[in-house]
Amino acid sequence: MPEQLVLEGVEETETGIVVRVRAKKTPRCPTCAGSLVSYHSGYRRRVRDLPWQGRRVQIRLHTRRFRCRNQECERKIFAERLPDVVAPGARETSRLNKVVGLVGYALGGLPACRLLQRLGVSISRDTVLRRVKARNRGRREPKVRVLGVDDWAWRKRQHYGTMLMDLERRRVIDLVPVRSASSFANWLRSHPGVDIITRDRSSLYAEGGRQGAPGAVQILDRYHLVSNLSEAVECEIQQMQSNGRAALEGQEGGQNRKRKKLTWIEARRQRCRQARYQRYLAVVELRRQGYTQLAIAERIGIRSETVARWLNAPGFPERRIRSDRRRDQARFLQDQERGLPPSRMQFNYSAGRIAARVMKPPRTLSAVQVRHLEAFLRFCPEGHKLRKLVLQFRAVLQWRKTDKLSGWMERAVGSQFPFVAQFAKTLHRHLEAVELAISTAWNNGPLEGHVNRLNDCRLKAGRLSLRLKHCEGAPSPTGQKI
Repeated sequence: MPEQLVLEGVEETETGIVVRVRAKKTPRCPTCAGSLVSYHSGYRRRVRDLPWQGRRVQIRLHTRRFRCRNQECERKIFAERLPDVVAPGARETSRLNKVVGLVGYALGGLPACRLLQRLGVSISRDTVLRRVKARNRGRREPKVRVLGVDDWAWRKRQHYGTMLMDLERRRVIDLVPVRSASSFANWLRSHPGVDIITRDRSSLYAEGGRQGAPGAVQILDRYHLVSNLSEAVECEIQQMQSNGRAALEGQEGGQNRKRKKLTWIEARRQRCRQARYQRYLAVVELRRQGYTQLAIAERIGIRSETVARWLNAPGFPERRIRSDRRRDQARFLQDQERGLPPSRMQFNYSAGRIAARVMKPPRTLSAVQVRHLEAFLRFCPEGHKLRKLVLQFRAVLQWRKTDKLSGWMERAVGSQFPFVAQFAKTLHRHLEAVELAISTAWNNGPLEGHVNRLNDCRLKAGRLSLRLKHCEGAPSPTGQKI
């Protein structure tokens, strides 16, 4: 600004600092670019600028009007413009608007408003959001050819939105506040030219893609395929452990028929299981009567996700038991009380940890992981077949063997593992998209990273907003001053 403005004076007032300036050069007519101009009149513009030492700064710009002397020009009178200093009709300088837009983009409306007020910039959160939106105004967005779509959580398990990413340029292009087929279809209609859509196995995005872009090719994301298979394997492992513990307790009951009194741990576990089994029977009965899942959840007093899991399970789902050394120690002491030889075998394994090790190739496991996996396989020998089936699917993905996919699905459906069989059956609904996921290189890996960063930014913005709210000396929720 020094090369464009001349400083006339600086004065300090009760409200802040006032800087009086004027333009250096005589402008030309913006219509004909002629140099024959004469002074007409002038007026003062009051423009806010960046604060100085926490105090507000106001620029009083003496703006001149000129008369164009070109007789053929349509414009007779014009005012001088300083686009690098302040936009026409604006009340803030360009650099103040740029700073507000950057802070608002990083923090959001309300947290940015509170931080800027602490720095001496009096501004509302609505103005902050307008400055953020104005940063992209006038830019011409290129057409999107390869689109990645995935959901992100406003609040986990309650409210979700949709994130859209241009995978060729590897940048997020839009955030949709809802997750539905209609909203995704409307977005595709307003952005024609999409040839490839990568998505998860959700039927919402599949239907929205067919409605909004019928000619686009849909590809399932490999990450979601592996993640969904891992969830199925985790359920299988939990079922294996339940069956193994039940068989072991039956053997011990036959060896120790004289003992009639249950231990405290067994009695408590049996009471909890019986109460849970009664709720399961009530859910099944209400479903038989025609109630919806949401109505059943409200009537029984449990979550709708639990109702859906119980109704989709092949039988009564046993409660998951965490891997806990104290439980194994209690089992050791119970064997001593019964007069049985103490067992050194572990009976409670973490289903998620075992599932991760079952899905890994043998060469990627450490020595400790191999010993842990072998101990589980000794307790549940049927895990060998599950591991073989899972590694075959990983091999199909790794070596891009699309011709082996149909054979694997047939083996999985005919296997003794119901959760993996259900996973294989769902692949038939999106068979073409699954084959393209195996044979092509497009995936939602970059998009998953942006989803995680968005969740982290929302968490940090919430924490910063809480700190700024209490930074005036008020005690924080923990009783300490921030």
